[in-house]
Amino acid sequence: MNFKKIGLLFVATAMTMTPLLSTANAEDNSVGLRVSAVLPENQRSNDISYFDLLVKPKDEQTLIVNVVNTSNKPQTVNTAVSAAKTNINGVVEYAPSKNKLDKSAPFDMAKIATLPKSVEIPANSSKKLEVKLAIPDKNWDGVVAGGITVTQAEATQSNSNKKSGVTIRNRYAYAIGVLLQTKQDSTVAEKLNLAKVTAGQIDARNAIISELHNTSETYLKKVSVTSKVTRVNSSKVLYESKKSDMKIAPSSIFNYPINLKGHAFKAGRYTMDMTVKSEKNTWHFKKNFTITTKEATDLNAKDITIVHDEGFNWWWIVLIVAIILALGAYIWKRRRNQTNKN
Repeated sequence: MNFKKIGLLFVATAMTMTPLLSTANAEDNSVGLRVSAVLPENQRSNDISYFDLLVKPKDEQTLIVNVVNTSNKPQTVNTAVSAAKTNINGVVEYAPSKNKLDKSAPFDMAKIATLPKSVEIPANSSKKLEVKLAIPDKNWDGVVAGGITVTQAEATQSNSNKKSGVTIRNRYAYAIGVLLQTKQDSTVAEKLNLAKVTAGQIDARNAIISELHNTSETYLKKVSVTSKVTRVNSSKVLYESKKSDMKIAPSSIFNYPINLKGHAFKAGRYTMDMTVKSEKNTWHFKKNFTITTKEATDLNAKDITIVHDEGFNWWWIVLIVAIILALGAYIWKRRRNQTNKN
């Protein structure tokens, strides 16, 4: 079937978890899928529906996720395990992404998990997805966080407009959180540092990016950031940003951007002044950074919001001035000749 336009809408049920998951029993009748965690004996709390496990070093454990197909046709789902990471909006993501963990992380959950890449569920039936975890031979003080993602393999048509020839197709994804701890009750001190500040881009738009590292094995909750950029040894604020109600995953990197909103980068030395607050702590960072001429030129050329000047040709000014002078001289000479004749 040919489509003039195909829109893929990824609906991540419980992908953003508060504090981790509001529910892991994800269901959507329009696609006929239900996904739920089968909680094991070492679950720390049965009042929640995601995996929150007390584990031991060198443990091997199989997690069970029940996937139910309530539709009248077979469905295939793709599966993955990923470490919890923080995106540029200050939202914790449990699905695979290009966001990064901090090197302080005890391990990457994706690297200790084994599971099938896809599962086919017959019509009106269920399958149990088995995820095998090989716990490393080490203890850690806080939490290692991640998620099991179940994604519909084939997009489902949700809307079709015959007049415009547009068909919208949705692909649904469900994530179930996984928390691993080796201690039943532990208090972990929050640690955050500003590693570096660089000129970069977000969605082909210039941005100054502050690389914040959560080096603690705990979530930083209710995070707010106030930041401003000046020239070095100047008090004049060039760019600033404020954002609140964010969250940073344990042992993860948060790239916080200040969008330049169509302004071009200018080469020079700058200072980032930033205050970060969490539910429990406040940090103040001040860091100098440099934007080189090459960086500014390259990034400005790629920014789709900047109106790029092709360069001003001064020869046009010279030519126009010459024409005006010549015309003025001609008129003056003509009037002088007429005066002499009279």
